[in-house]
Amino acid sequence: MKEKGSAIYQLFMLALSVYVLSALTLEMFIVQDDEIKKVLQYVDLAICMFFLFDFFLNLITAESKLKYLKWGWIDLISSIPVLDSLRWGRLSKVIRIVRFLRSLRSIKAIYENVQSSKIQSLSFVVLLVTFLSYTVCASLILHFERESNVGLNTAAEALWWAFLNIMNAKISIATAETHAGQLMTILLNKIGLLLFAYFNGIIIAWLVQKRIEIKSSAVGS
Repeated sequence: MKEKGSAIYQLFMLALSVYVLSALTLEMFIVQDDEIKKVLQYVDLAICMFFLFDFFLNLITAESKLKYLKWGWIDLISSIPVLDSLRWGRLSKVIRIVRFLRSLRSIKAIYENVQSSKIQSLSFVVLLVTFLSYTVCASLILHFERESNVGLNTAAEALWWAFLNIMNAKISIATAETHAGQLMTILLNKIGLLLFAYFNGIIIAWLVQKRIEIKSSAVGS
């Protein structure tokens, strides 16, 4: 991975790790509703797959695989979603990422790393905002709507509801009846529009870049 993008990627991984540790704390000590716990567990399973990919990516790109495995084995074990005690191993990921960020000379250095790759920075921000909005709204909608809405009673229904709202799909979707649920519907709709605009912008930027390259090659020939 290129050096200028590594700080951005590590910041993204740090945000995901902090989120997962927070969700695990809520699941174990605060959340009492079994369906809301299931939402958190489903999301955790998805993140575990991403952490597992990150482990193999770091292993493959490491200059010394044995040196990486000295502490990297904790990343592998903590990617197992079914054992809560092992999932706390993700704390080691946070510690190592913070250590990496501290190895940069200053906050200015981090800022310069982010500024040097604006498209990558924007991509991580959009993905992070979309992911957080999706998971938080899917969890909260059960809390606000379960007693008054027959279409939002299970974790699967809540996750599907949140997904359809982000996609701005109005077919076969339960309508939120509480004020809090309606606000979350609006939020997810706006996030979906942001995601759509982002992908459109990426495609347009790619087409413009290709057009410039074609013109440059034509002039050069």
